Amino acid sequence: MKKNVIFVLSILLTACASSPKIIVSPTTAPRFLSEQHEAEFQVDTVFPIDFSNYDDSILTNNFISFIGFSEQGKLYFTAKGIKNFNLYVNGYNINTKKICDQENTCIDISTITKNGKNILYIGNIQIVKKGDQKTETKPFLKLQIPYPEIIYKPTNIGTVDYRAFQLVDSIINAEVQNGFPGAQLVIVKDGKLLKSSSYGNISTVDIFGKPVKKPIPVTNSTLFDLASNTKIYAANFALQKLIYEQKISIHDRVVSFFPEFVDSKKAKFTGKKYITIHDLLTHQAGFPAGARYFAKISKPLTKTIRKKNSKGKIRYVTVVSDEVLSPRERTFRLIMETPLVYKPGTQVLYSDIDYLLLTFIIEKITKMPLDEYVTKNFYKPLNLNSICFEPLKHNFMLDEIAATAITGNTASSTDENKNLRRFFIHGTVHDEEAFHSMEQVSGHAGLFANAESLAVLAQVMLNRGGYGTIKLFDENTVSLFASQSYISPSYGLGWRRQGAQNYAWAFSPLADSNTVGHTGWTGTLTVIDPKKNLIIILLTNAKNTPYPDKKRSAVKTEGDYYLAKCYGAITTILYNAFENTDKDFFDFMLIELVEKKYAMLKAIKNFNNSGYIKDLRALMDTVKSSAKHSSKLRAFLKSPTGKAIEKKLESIK
Repeated sequence: MKKNVIFVLSILLTACASSPKIIVSPTTAPRFLSEQHEAEFQVDTVFPIDFSNYDDSILTNNFISFIGFSEQGKLYFTAKGIKNFNLYVNGYNINTKKICDQENTCIDISTITKNGKNILYIGNIQIVKKGDQKTETKPFLKLQIPYPEIIYKPTNIGTVDYRAFQLVDSIINAEVQNGFPGAQLVIVKDGKLLKSSSYGNISTVDIFGKPVKKPIPVTNSTLFDLASNTKIYAANFALQKLIYEQKISIHDRVVSFFPEFVDSKKAKFTGKKYITIHDLLTHQAGFPAGARYFAKISKPLTKTIRKKNSKGKIRYVTVVSDEVLSPRERTFRLIMETPLVYKPGTQVLYSDIDYLLLTFIIEKITKMPLDEYVTKNFYKPLNLNSICFEPLKHNFMLDEIAATAITGNTASSTDENKNLRRFFIHGTVHDEEAFHSMEQVSGHAGLFANAESLAVLAQVMLNRGGYGTIKLFDENTVSLFASQSYISPSYGLGWRRQGAQNYAWAFSPLADSNTVGHTGWTGTLTVIDPKKNLIIILLTNAKNTPYPDKKRSAVKTEGDYYLAKCYGAITTILYNAFENTDKDFFDFMLIELVEKKYAMLKAIKNFNNSGYIKDLRALMDTVKSSAKHSSKLRAFLKSPTGKAIEKKLESIK
């Protein structure tokens, strides 16, 4: 009996000792972020629920789910005429006396929040009797819950295998030592910033392509040209907000905005009048991948006129027009006239034209340029000061921006390309259509940012539409845009999706099937995994490298052959930071990378180039520097394969 009493007491004492501390303070919920923005919440509800909105399942009215993460979370209550009520958060009972006694209270629930979905229960609400009420106000209990924010200096980061981060650091730093220009990497897990790193330099060459003696290092504040990541962080965010506000529908047809968007009489494929916003977002509208508008707008604007010849017969003559149009205005006309290359809705063809057209639709609805709209509605309210279009016009200096390309946009010298930039690109958008045709502001390319700014926008997606007391759109909108296209599982609405390993080459095979994100031509990557609450932002200026073996190519530079630009190896290593692995696992992965890199060099002719070989050398340098602490790596260096690779690299020096 005595033993049983002691056992029960020990349980009670343990329970008391481990009971989380919940702070209740007299605080009013935030009302305004600024003069233009009113505070909004992920949960904003009032009890008791009126029977006109009451679910007759009864208990469904008492439970509320919300997104939260450990070490953060607040509940704001406004109580009038409430005597008592029951409150539970994730199963923990919270005393509500102070909430009822004080009109406005804030409860810090950071000690009991969970990563992901959290559950709150409110019930047994007791109203103060009429004779006891001090006012005639109808009794109510208002609850407001902000969205999570990124914790930049977390005290409890959970289980993380930092060997993964160390291996990625070693690889990218070795790549920088072997010719790769620069990079930024940010990792956010469960609302906590786990890693924010910068590598290399904004450029290793000057405007003439000559090596820089003292290159300027990349910092965590350096801006990168995002290329196609512009699609999700500018155009998609704009459309998600407009759809949430019911100012547009994904089923709206393009012709409803632009009546001139019609098929020509000689069109091989027709159906422009049926093309919708949804078709553009899912790249199934019928457009070609591109139309090189930049080449067409460089030529004089012409028009066709009727003219009588000396015999009085009418003929049609093309003459130079005296109409003055901006590059953007001419581009718009060309888009309206662009013929379809397949029947809309029958296949998927990734096309920048889709997002060029979406840009004009957004600007028509909002009555303002795209850059102004996204700055006013997203970047400024979120206090993001390192993201913008045209950074040089926004007081950023060249040493704050990663250079994008050594030899401009093109490697060829055709007449069509003669007006393109064939020189060092730094501080202006690399994409030729964005630069020449859209005057640097477009929904398909043109945005510059640092990785930490993008992480906040990515967190908005994980939070199902908001950040702190800022609501940009709702959970239904996020689900709609992240959902699978019925034609291609790797496409959402603008977002790229993992699906059944369809985007594993960039996101990693370890990413959940509902992972979304995007890649960018210049060397940028976004990964947002809702199951793991994981964000990976990798920004590089890989294109700021010479052509392999000094052979000009319209497609790849040396930087395209490094693992930092191939994405998948880096993301796979990073995902393993959150898996249970033994002490040799990362060494085996590194050996696999080197062995297969060498095997492909021997087997695939296109890989036998200076860029690929430089990356192989970087991987071997990583093996050597890591071998000091690994018997497995030392054994590999002594193996026939290790010696063969060393011999190959020595022969190329």
